[in-house]
Amino acid sequence: MNIAVVGAGISGLSTAYKLLEAGHEVTVIAKDFSPNTTSNKAAAFWFPYHIRNDIRGINWCHKSFAFFKEKSMDEDTGISMTDIIKASKQGFDDDSWTNYMPSSSLNLLNQSELPEGYNKGYKASVPLIETQIFLPWLMRELQVRGANIIQKKITDLKELLHGFDVVVNCSALGARELCNDKMVVAVRGQIVLLEPGYPNHIFIDNQTPSYIVPRKDATIVGGTYEEEVYEAVTEERSLEDILQKACSILPVLKERKIIGSWAGLRPFRSMVRLEREGNIIHNYGHGGSGFTLSFGCAEEVVSLV
Repeated sequence: MNIAVVGAGISGLSTAYKLLEAGHEVTVIAKDFSPNTTSNKAAAFWFPYHIRNDIRGINWCHKSFAFFKEKSMDEDTGISMTDIIKASKQGFDDDSWTNYMPSSSLNLLNQSELPEGYNKGYKASVPLIETQIFLPWLMRELQVRGANIIQKKITDLKELLHGFDVVVNCSALGARELCNDKMVVAVRGQIVLLEPGYPNHIFIDNQTPSYIVPRKDATIVGGTYEEEVYEAVTEERSLEDILQKACSILPVLKERKIIGSWAGLRPFRSMVRLEREGNIIHNYGHGGSGFTLSFGCAEEVVSLV
């Protein structure tokens, strides 16, 4: 089939990749491509973040995990299997997120293995995706496999059906207007970029949006979770708060030089919309789990074509 994929963030590109793999003709159409997408701003480590605890979601997570783990064997992808620690100062009221984790990789830590002040934590090995490497790699893969690339803003999905058999809508936050879906809302996230170096693992605080991510180009410290904020701009007070919390978790970060800051808008929806509507397939609303769900959702799109 001749298929158009609308959107060039991780959901759109992963969907295009799987459709090409299945033998379809694919055209990716988007207003913005890497490095100017929300996906480029993501900390981009595999972790089930605000995902409904059901069989479908678990399946999406596991399939994406398997894809990224396999590709981590290729240094050109910018993917590495990296230790992650999720810790709490007050215990875990809800451990349901552990259902998403590959059982072989999840371990309960002793208090002595945690930062000061934390009393419970889990450790696992998960894919860390360097977006500045992986997204260009994925674009090259699409082009090598024969995808057509068109930079254009789409305002009507149905018009595309005049030239394509099927249209896949991976428009993320754009679906709010493109589909008049007001269930899609922006959740702003802000991060601070520090010069790279120690630590060598990802850290997530269970009670707050705080996290620390070691990438090759920077150590990312975050973050914020600001619902229905539609301006992708940073605020000095928020950045100071982010840095203060990160340094309280890992004091060595005080020695790191600040090299930048980012803000991005997560396309949050109470439930991911992945369904077929006539000859349009919708795949959006992944919130802060775009990479975690990406290739699993893409495989389901293929099954709906």
